[in-house]
Amino acid sequence: MKTNKPLIVASFMIALLASTSCQEEDEVSKALWEQEVERVKSATMQYVDFDKAASEGFVDVSGYVPQMGHHYMLMSRVDDKFELEKPEILLYVPDADGNMEFLGVEYSILVDDPANPGNPPEGFAGDQDQWHFREELAQWQLHVWTVKSNPDGLFASHNPDVNAE
Repeated sequence: MKTNKPLIVASFMIALLASTSCQEEDEVSKALWEQEVERVKSATMQYVDFDKAASEGFVDVSGYVPQMGHHYMLMSRVDDKFELEKPEILLYVPDADGNMEFLGVEYSILVDDPANPGNPPEGFAGDQDQWHFREELAQWQLHVWTVKSNPDGLFASHNPDVNAE
């Protein structure tokens, strides 16, 4: 049986180039979302000082939620826009001394029609972020564990390492 080696080699090279191109796109996308997370960390690290958050008007809107902590929202930020460096919610949990420990942030994006929320907001680059729709609040929500490591992932809604009060 006669084979067409140039055709086989060309097909292999095309497949290899396509695979490499996809890998490079994934790496670029990953690098972008990682850079975006670093921007969020820089913009919000001031809130390690709980008094700073309180003085700016962040208020507890949830009480303690298991594996999430307290949700401190800045009402003036709540709208239908995703603003990377301006999350609507800061997550805290009291430490052993009763001081509020900063855990991360949450984005809360309003929708007009909770029965038809549409697609999740365009958040971080790539497809790593895990948006959740809360129909009773008419909000898309996204947690980002910028300070407290989460074994379930940076964007997981719950963090098993956040202890109950």
